[in-house]
Amino acid sequence: MATASDNVAMINPASSDSISAQDIQAELEKILASPDFQGSALLRQMLRFVVEKTLAGKTEEIKGYSIATQAFGRDAEFDGNKDPIVRILGGRLRRALEYYYLTQGAHCPIRIDIPKGTYVPVFRSGSREPYEGAAPSAESALTLTSGPSVAVLPLLNLAGDPQQEYFTDGLGEELISELARYQDLRVIAFQSTRFYKGKELDVREIGRDLKVRFLVGGSVRKAGGVIKINLQLIDARDGSRLWGEQFCRELTADRIIALQEEIARIVVGKIGSLYGIIFRTLSREARRKPPESLETYEAFLHFYHHNTVLSPRTYAETLEVLEKAGQREPESGLVWSFLSFLYGQSYSLHIAPLASSLELSLAAARQGVALEPENQITRAALAHVYFFRNERELFLAEAETALALNPNAPTPIGFLGWLLALYGEWEQGLAILAKGIELNPHFPGWFHMAPCFSAILQEDCSQAYQEAQQLRMPQLFWDPLLRAASLGRLGHRGKAAQALAELLSLKPDFPQQARFLIGCYAKFDYLIDAIMDGLRLAGLKT
Repeated sequence: MATASDNVAMINPASSDSISAQDIQAELEKILASPDFQGSALLRQMLRFVVEKTLAGKTEEIKGYSIATQAFGRDAEFDGNKDPIVRILGGRLRRALEYYYLTQGAHCPIRIDIPKGTYVPVFRSGSREPYEGAAPSAESALTLTSGPSVAVLPLLNLAGDPQQEYFTDGLGEELISELARYQDLRVIAFQSTRFYKGKELDVREIGRDLKVRFLVGGSVRKAGGVIKINLQLIDARDGSRLWGEQFCRELTADRIIALQEEIARIVVGKIGSLYGIIFRTLSREARRKPPESLETYEAFLHFYHHNTVLSPRTYAETLEVLEKAGQREPESGLVWSFLSFLYGQSYSLHIAPLASSLELSLAAARQGVALEPENQITRAALAHVYFFRNERELFLAEAETALALNPNAPTPIGFLGWLLALYGEWEQGLAILAKGIELNPHFPGWFHMAPCFSAILQEDCSQAYQEAQQLRMPQLFWDPLLRAASLGRLGHRGKAAQALAELLSLKPDFPQQARFLIGCYAKFDYLIDAIMDGLRLAGLKT
């Protein structure tokens, strides 16, 4: 006869460790006692039902109907097509578990997850030490990570239908879960913001109470089969509205979860990602301060700004503030990773002379990953170094790891897609790059280098020139380089010669370094040759 432990092994075939039923039950009780779950009896009932059914070897009984009738007390006439409560709460439960393991459950030795497409849980073992201590309050949550602070206020249900509370609460929780994926952000738990539901308070007062700088709020209204969602981002310091947008979608019972996920992904990409609204707001403020007064996070903002300019001046300023940040916080993996990017730029762009820059870049990237192995940016930094070192298999492995850590982070995935495309994974890389650009249009101009290369390979010189024009980075030599090469191949000699003159003004020694500098990013001789041919047609003498 199969025991409970046997059942655990059967539903966790990929797990290398034996997980006892007692350990899983203890983890369940710990989750149910956490603040976010204490606030929802239905979530507690659903999680207990599916876990205990699984431990009893009765996974075949875990269906929408049985959850509704046995866990939620619905009568025998329950029809999931008319009443979507199980689907809605199933989505909320997945998000609540994800948030739990991102915050207070981050060090638990056992994870309970509910994969999409099923209500049957899976149990996974980990190697970390168990989490001890109370759940973070609004104040303690702010100390989990450095960076800007944000809270999602309960959305207003203007539909006049109490059933819509499921949707509005679920969308709020989905927004929090998506924001929590961004490791630069400090996100307040929904348990702490639920207190403000239905209350009319000054947003500046709420910001002071929660100790947050930014607030996301809004309303949901339903008219017929259409739902209208108004969302906005508020600066709690002065009450100013930084961003707002309305979303109108058809709402059907079978698309509730998908709609919540879609809206949250779009909104969080615009406000919380690198080069999103929050970061652009803070970056403008940080650039007004002298370097010696900057905090570590403000040094990060300098790095983000530098990546949109890539000038010798911003490089020198950013290197200075990051090296000072490294002296203050040598245990910060992000500091080392950003330094790795800078050392890599010294190697590939010759933006500033540094001896052994590629070796420095590799050492810093490895240190960043060692300190923060689950940070998407530290992994991307290591992939970046492997790209320059032409270690293809190591690059692909790190890029895959980084992408998996947050597949919805616009700038990191755009960057990784950019690298993949440049390394010859054109279809996959350009698709990922396009997704990053779609999620947040405020991306660095050099993202256009990859589609420009692709167009050159396809001998579509007009498209290559269109992409080159969109770099719009006048202090980066790649901007006039790509315009000169594209115009040269198009036969527009006058304009090509003008672009070449801009290139040589920015980089007088380019003729001697041309093939090396182009080859840092163009990984194939035939692509380098095509670009060089265009430059020669523009008048380049090598």
